[in-house]
Amino acid sequence: MSSMQKFNFSRVGRSVLLALSTATALVSLGAVAQDATEPAPQSEADVERISVSGRLMSSAASAAAERREQPYVAELLGMEQISRAGDSNAATALRRVTGLTLVKDKFIYVRGLGERYSSTLLNGAQVPSPDPTRNVIPLDMFPAGIIESLVVQKAYSPELPAAFGGGNVNIRTTAIPLQTSFNVAVGTGYSSLNSDDGFDYAGGGDDWRGKDDGRRSISPELASAQQQYGILTPVNIAEALGGINAGNLAQAETIVRELGTAFNRDVDVSRDSVKPDFDGSVSFGSRFDLAKNVVFGVMTGLSYDRSTQNIEEQERYYSVSGDSLVPLNRYDDIKGTEHQIKMSGMLNFGLELGVDHRIESSTIYLSDTKDEVKIKNGDSIETINENNRSNTDTSITYEERTMLSNQLRGRHNFPYLMDLALDWQYTDAKARRYAPGEIEYRYLNETQSDGSVFSFLRRNQNAVNYSFGDMKDNTENLSWNAKLPLTLGKAEMTLSGGYAYFERSRNAQTDRFNFDTVGYSLEQLSGSFSEIFSDSNILDAANGFKISNVTTQADDYLAAQMIDAGYAALEVNYDYKFRLNLGVRYEDFKQISLPLTAEGELSGEVTDSVLLEDGFYPALSLTWFVTDDLQARFGYSQTVVRPDLREVTPVLYVDPLTDFKVTGFSGLQSTDINSADVRLEWYYDNSNYSLGLFYKDLKNPIEAVELSGSDGNLLMSFRNAQDGKVYGAEAEFLQQLDMFGGDFGQLANNFFVAGNLTVSESEINIQRFPGANLTNLTRSLSGHSKYVANLQLGFDSDNNQHNATLTYNVFGKRIAFAGVNDKDDAFEQPFHSLDLTYSYMPQESMTVKLGLKNLLDEDVEILQQGEVLQKRIEGQSFGLSFSYKY
Repeated sequence: MSSMQKFNFSRVGRSVLLALSTATALVSLGAVAQDATEPAPQSEADVERISVSGRLMSSAASAAAERREQPYVAELLGMEQISRAGDSNAATALRRVTGLTLVKDKFIYVRGLGERYSSTLLNGAQVPSPDPTRNVIPLDMFPAGIIESLVVQKAYSPELPAAFGGGNVNIRTTAIPLQTSFNVAVGTGYSSLNSDDGFDYAGGGDDWRGKDDGRRSISPELASAQQQYGILTPVNIAEALGGINAGNLAQAETIVRELGTAFNRDVDVSRDSVKPDFDGSVSFGSRFDLAKNVVFGVMTGLSYDRSTQNIEEQERYYSVSGDSLVPLNRYDDIKGTEHQIKMSGMLNFGLELGVDHRIESSTIYLSDTKDEVKIKNGDSIETINENNRSNTDTSITYEERTMLSNQLRGRHNFPYLMDLALDWQYTDAKARRYAPGEIEYRYLNETQSDGSVFSFLRRNQNAVNYSFGDMKDNTENLSWNAKLPLTLGKAEMTLSGGYAYFERSRNAQTDRFNFDTVGYSLEQLSGSFSEIFSDSNILDAANGFKISNVTTQADDYLAAQMIDAGYAALEVNYDYKFRLNLGVRYEDFKQISLPLTAEGELSGEVTDSVLLEDGFYPALSLTWFVTDDLQARFGYSQTVVRPDLREVTPVLYVDPLTDFKVTGFSGLQSTDINSADVRLEWYYDNSNYSLGLFYKDLKNPIEAVELSGSDGNLLMSFRNAQDGKVYGAEAEFLQQLDMFGGDFGQLANNFFVAGNLTVSESEINIQRFPGANLTNLTRSLSGHSKYVANLQLGFDSDNNQHNATLTYNVFGKRIAFAGVNDKDDAFEQPFHSLDLTYSYMPQESMTVKLGLKNLLDEDVEILQQGEVLQKRIEGQSFGLSFSYKY
């Protein structure tokens, strides 16, 4: 698509698509909708809380006390717990919650379910994800410094979006602190993988700002040529010049060659020493008494994190022969370096008008830039059976992910209206993934008769691939909730209701170009990249150099969603013995997703891209207060999980977590879920225990499947299974070791132990699909682990100057993707994580912290029938930081 066409779509796309979605709903085309989650503030139980305890045991008990008051099954983490455990962001902190596992340091799996079954809110509102391959936000983008607390709700309640699978994570920030505070921290870190030199290229890696300097982006000359000619072939350009004849063809070939010089070709890969990581943060908060009962508050903070990680991986792909796997691709020597820059900023204001009115604003900016060089040595399907030939594949991947959220919210009590309570929020958020100038190319290595190796760039029409990607998401949502307390005899009741509106628009664009080297000699192709594609070589007509913009893939699309929702609920607390919560939510969901051709035209029928869905989603929770310390819970709900926009749009993309090629499927349906929970909780002093059972019935669960005939390259897509179920048990405990006597008992009193275990089973029934010859039609859900365990041993000294935390986490093996063509399913293997954090506080305002990660030196592995499909060396790392607070 031309740059001018893209500009026009970017400018008017949102309004056009939203109007089109609404119009389509009115004429009732009858499609079935998929994908979206939608924001709504948490219940009034989600009160602002700042732990001021200096001890980790106390902060853990404080979070447990708030969890105790929640009407629905929920887990909480306070900022003190997050800080003392050494967690740098929301993702690593949530790994310690019962039944949660962390995938690729970014995404949370709840109760062993995949990330599609979790959702994320920011202060009760949904915000867009800057990762186009996921509907949920990568939680590693939220630094620990901006988090007041994390709430994980595992049982559905009607004020939440109906798109609720395994759980919902609400990231809460504060605007009015309890007292003036100033915090500054600096730190450094190092990984065991970084003892070797890293990979870099001109203009890459070491940019501290995390911003492209312009050399990677598509050049004005190239953009202008696309606008003028469309497809950049000599024939097409000649037609645009006035017709196909010898003169116009010659001129067109000259134009094509000249456009080759408009690309950044100074990308030769070199080796350089790896610098130590660096991170720093500063925050300030205060409250001001403006008048009697009028308080103004401010919280602001900035954080910066620069890290470098060397990469060591293996990657294989197999066909099956009898009972054995035969490799089609085999890359056992993959090296690379990833440079990452993370920045965040927060500015929150709050105003309290007496005890009944509170208004807050929150502005949060997150930026995450990744610059990666990866070099793969091994064999593709063309060389796997040739002993004297191999490949060296080089890829340079650069992406900037940003998210900006502006929110205004309020809470009000009206004593003169029967104590009516009202809360509301309006959030405008924008996310962007900008990926300019990504490059891939392959050198062939041929062993000569004398033992020497002759390496040369592949002579091919697609010898080099450039891509320029840009995806923008805009969301707006508003919601309000009202609560009216009533008393009837021994029963205290609360009537509640609310409304929520959510809209989302997306504009995704990708330009792909190839370099044609068929006219080069092998001697010319044996040089470095910059030498092969020097200006003189490109402009030399004898070399026959050409560029072409790829037209075989639909990379551009426009999409929009709208949700109107309302709910009503009732809470009854009878004589402080029973608490009943029941309610129902109604959602009207509309979605449109329009794949576009390279010329900017609609690909396919509009009716294939419109999805409509509405329904009622009930929830019930019953709490029995057996004693003051013991309570039992029961919950039931009906919810939905909708496909992501990318999954229903038939465009091709590369999953950044797996490097698999993935294409969407427009025929996906939503997954309807029936859930039931039973839970027993015991709270005693600072200790607590819980035991729960859960069951989920899934209709039309969405599964990632491998498409057949991918010819040595893994190609994934999505299909609905027929049905599925997940059931299991989870247990949690927090215990101070104060039950012993004597000197040992006095020492043990400084320790506490906390842990949780989730054991579960899952099963789906899935039918065969055209183009996807699945091996097992009855199996576990993709991404499901049969067990998840966390264990934490904590120490607090009597003088509060020393504390330490040893944390262990492990998950059971889970299906990475289902097997096809008689191959068994591929399983990601258990990863045993052991981390240690030690803090020393020489003064009350100073802290020195040491963190050690992956002490067991575990690796990430995906196996298929005992053979390695993917392996990633994680390495061990340490971090040292100093912080000062006032």
